[in-house]
Amino acid sequence: MRVILVDNLVLPETGSLAELDVHPHLGLLALAASAEREGHGVTIFDPKRLVLRGELPHDASLYDRMADRLLDACPDVLGFTALGCSFLFAANVAERMKRRRPSLPILLGGPHATMLDEAILRAFPQFDVVVRHEADETFPLVLDRLDRRSFADVPGVTWRTGVGGIARTEGRPKIDDLDRLPMTDYGHYPVADLGLDLLRIEAGRGCPFSCDFCSTVGFFQRSFRLKSPQRLVAELDRLHSLYGLRRFKLDHDMFTANRKKVVAFCEAVRDRRYLWRVSARVDCVDDELLAIMADAGCVGVYFGIESGSSRMQRSMGKRLDLGLVPPTLARAHELGMETTASFITGFPDETEDDLAATLDLAGRCASQPGCLTQLHLLAPEPGTPLFERHGHAIRFDGIAGPYHAAVLDDADRSTILSFPEIFQTYYHYPTIAPRMRHRFAVAAVDLMRRLGPAVAGYLLRFFDGRLGRLVQAFEASREAWSEPPDTAVLLDFLAQRFGAAHHLTSLCRFALVTSDTPAEAPAPASAFDPDQAYVLPPGIAVLEGMHDCEALLGDIGALGEDERLEAPEADAVWTYLIAPHTGGAQAWRIDPDVAALASAFSAPLTPRRLLSLLERRGDDRLLAPIARLVGEGLLRAAQFDERPVHAVAAG
Repeated sequence: MRVILVDNLVLPETGSLAELDVHPHLGLLALAASAEREGHGVTIFDPKRLVLRGELPHDASLYDRMADRLLDACPDVLGFTALGCSFLFAANVAERMKRRRPSLPILLGGPHATMLDEAILRAFPQFDVVVRHEADETFPLVLDRLDRRSFADVPGVTWRTGVGGIARTEGRPKIDDLDRLPMTDYGHYPVADLGLDLLRIEAGRGCPFSCDFCSTVGFFQRSFRLKSPQRLVAELDRLHSLYGLRRFKLDHDMFTANRKKVVAFCEAVRDRRYLWRVSARVDCVDDELLAIMADAGCVGVYFGIESGSSRMQRSMGKRLDLGLVPPTLARAHELGMETTASFITGFPDETEDDLAATLDLAGRCASQPGCLTQLHLLAPEPGTPLFERHGHAIRFDGIAGPYHAAVLDDADRSTILSFPEIFQTYYHYPTIAPRMRHRFAVAAVDLMRRLGPAVAGYLLRFFDGRLGRLVQAFEASREAWSEPPDTAVLLDFLAQRFGAAHHLTSLCRFALVTSDTPAEAPAPASAFDPDQAYVLPPGIAVLEGMHDCEALLGDIGALGEDERLEAPEADAVWTYLIAPHTGGAQAWRIDPDVAALASAFSAPLTPRRLLSLLERRGDDRLLAPIARLVGEGLLRAAQFDERPVHAVAAG
């Protein structure tokens, strides 16, 4: 039987399609391996890769074009996986497929379908069967029984019967021993062509904790499992042999919940010289365990903190000791590990004080070297205790999370509004604080991240070290906000509060503009032609009236914890040129003539034409550099400061 499995269309957090995550889908790889072991042929289609390569336009034609691609492949069975944020895409493509090939069996699985199996089948006739929970063992059984559409002996299946009804078997399938699953074949994805610097592998499943906003417990049934060290190392060795990579992400919601198993894995992998990343809780690691992990190749840990409020920690069932957060991040940094501190806002019972506490802790994390700090808006998730209590009150304002399949036309919007019980993740819970305040907080934490730890930490010193206080002042700087703040708005706020010539304004401007400049390989050199029109490449920025930011970054690094610089404000005399470069932006100090030259080429212009215009106008400021440009055929590097300023946004 020819089976086609369709990957999710999950958008990147930045919203830029150029940053679509094309890592292989581990769940689909596991299903493919199980089906292939039973003799079925499996192909995986990844719409993200097709969109990234321009083969699928990301517009209202997306669904029809995707259906065309799938029909050309002539499947016997079509299977979709769905998260809440990707179900809109799955439903639309499945509808086109069913309309064109009514007899084609279309299956659905994944967390969203598991929790909403009957509701989805009632609302969307394009789906024939839902395979619930962990389908590694049940998926091949379903394929074998598709012809007669009888699944009564297969646990965890919901299907449409021939008389217009819906049948359902009990059971919550779960794989207790993950080692007995077949090895996955990453060849279902063109790994060598994806440009990945690491590969993800499934390290285990389930979480022993009971956070009431998280759907992991419902899908994996609170059953914590890790693959054995031998199995994990065998998978890493296999991927290294096939693709030459040494960097891996061990996918598991809570890798460090069982200390003994983590230590055993570290002992097994230590001599391989692999570099790996995991997820953990701050109360499931300590200094000794972090040191063991670092010695075995761990270079990154993701910590879900969620809230900086002790009251909210109890309310959401997370129950972290928040005092562990800063020292744990600091110890990980000392050991050479990068960290991620992730927070969530928008809980129904979250007060203004709770939000301020979350911002304060997020600000401390953002000031920690090597820590990527995130704040996300809470999305209602079906099958969670929080949704059971508050799902009846969800509201729609058209603002979905960054990973959601885009609303491409009016039909998409109508579908979302018609089925709130299925598209909950496009909605939000009513909150005590105004919705804009939570969106504002998310934007503020993102701005802190882009400032980098050195500048972010220094900025917070002007607000008693508290991001909550900075945000309060920021919000109060305008009578009303219709959209969350961006880079320009923050810089305007700082200039109003401290003055455009203040060294803090220079530092933040330098850090934000540099971090907003995309990394880009330098364009290859070409023969210079004084009669050809030239224009500055995208991403070039000229910052005038600046302090010596390189020196300032060094100075703030030498300050005590609460000290501020006493920089003479009249020293703001530098001009910087910020340009894209491989690995990140580069900055050069330039003189005013070069700045004017850059401004002259903000629109297409020939060097000879500019020289002629300047001579006629008697403006001799640019005559020498333009003549040099025309006469020598290049803009010499010597016109810039000899070395780039490397201390950019990261501080």
